[in-house]
Amino acid sequence: MKIGELSRRSGVAPSAIRFYEERGLLTPASRTTSGYRQYANETLQRLYWIQKSKRLGFSLEVIRGMFIDHASCSKDLTLAQTEIRLREIEEQQQLLAQQRDDLLALRAMLESDDLSVPCRSYFKVN
Repeated sequence: MKIGELSRRSGVAPSAIRFYEERGLLTPASRTTSGYRQYANETLQRLYWIQKSKRLGFSLEVIRGMFIDHASCSKDLTLAQTEIRLREIEEQQQLLAQQRDDLLALRAMLESDDLSVPCRSYFKVN
């Protein structure tokens, strides 16, 4: 299929398709005699995988590494990257929980009736 049809069917812009191809995320397209890119049907499934992986927070470099020689996705590599991503999310959740607690404490201090407590007292170095 040509890039326009692939774009319509996948919802991915032609420029992004070309970018993914340049970055090694897609198997290079063959060319028609008139020079148009011609993509295999499997490319549509690969584009869905790339988009889903991006939504899960994987970088393009990591996504590329999940595939073996432009072939199918490696179960072992994907599982390893999934574990890494889960740890990253857990660390982010801990950081966000701490930020939330700090913000609640700041809000409570600022809403208190004690006007003698300046904002900078909350931010002082211990």
